[in-house]
Amino acid sequence: MTRNPWENENFVADSLESIDRKFLPGTAQEIEFIIRELGVSSGQSVLDLGCGAGRHSIELASLGIHVTGVDISPRMLDEARKRVKARNVEVDFVLQDLLFLEECFEGKTDIYDGAISICESGLGGLGWEKDLKILQATKALLRENARLILTTFNGIRKYRGERIFSKSFDFLNGTVQWNWHGKEKLSEIQKAYIPSEMKMLFEMAGFKKIEILGFNPGSFGRRALEPDDIEMMVIGTK
Repeated sequence: MTRNPWENENFVADSLESIDRKFLPGTAQEIEFIIRELGVSSGQSVLDLGCGAGRHSIELASLGIHVTGVDISPRMLDEARKRVKARNVEVDFVLQDLLFLEECFEGKTDIYDGAISICESGLGGLGWEKDLKILQATKALLRENARLILTTFNGIRKYRGERIFSKSFDFLNGTVQWNWHGKEKLSEIQKAYIPSEMKMLFEMAGFKKIEILGFNPGSFGRRALEPDDIEMMVIGTK
């Protein structure tokens, strides 16, 4: 088994098909929301963390926004480059574990007008200390008053449901045993943060004006988080 499921070719191949089928149709609406919330326009720059095959990166680039997409999966980035070429846009894709963002950008700071990490983000599988490190590194890369939009699992849903019905949920630690049974068997322990924990992480990283919102793929909006939402959206300002 590889260190991270997203480095496994078979898992990524299955995930790519699923992501395209479930999420591509709603991308245009999500981009409208992202642009509005980040307050970015043509000529400005956005950092896309966990960019995958470039679903958001490519659409932002088509609007004249300079995008850097970072992902741990070589297969995903290969697909992203093919899609960039087909759309005749430019995106700077970087193969890197989000845990090493600081090293990846060689200590540079204040270079992006906004950042996104959409669709479960990269947080949750590393432990809160490492998740905090990613948030701190992201904040350093943002210009003053720039915003980060991040989505991640909603731990409240886990406590309401999986504590009762699933043996995979450790309610004392708020962690879920994730398993994938494809051509190989993969597993990972994932942290399902409750909103107050995620807000605390953002505060510890130095973000301000932190908001927790509800999250529906393809229907982004400023609505309150519901207890049974699978994911939540967190917006923080540098």
